[in-house]
Amino acid sequence: MKYKLTSNQVASKVAGETVILNHKKGAYYGLDEVGGLVWDLLEKGPQTLETLCDEVMKQYDVDQATAQADLDGLLQSLITENLVETAEDK
Repeated sequence: MKYKLTSNQVASKVAGETVILNHKKGAYYGLDEVGGLVWDLLEKGPQTLETLCDEVMKQYDVDQATAQADLDGLLQSLITENLVETAEDK
């Protein structure tokens, strides 16, 4: 399964943090450094959880189980807020 950004948002970097506006809700969200890395990868196109996990492990001193669990939680939160959605594999 791949994940991608929805069209309901616009994001910007502000003081080292990724700030996202959900157009439909009129709500702002902030991502820390790791969340910002994930967001940057998703901006490049649909990504698998495994690809995102590999990139986080390359950048940060974290084991695979921790990275995967944290990323799964982040992605589920972003899906709940309609900022990320699953993409069809083609």
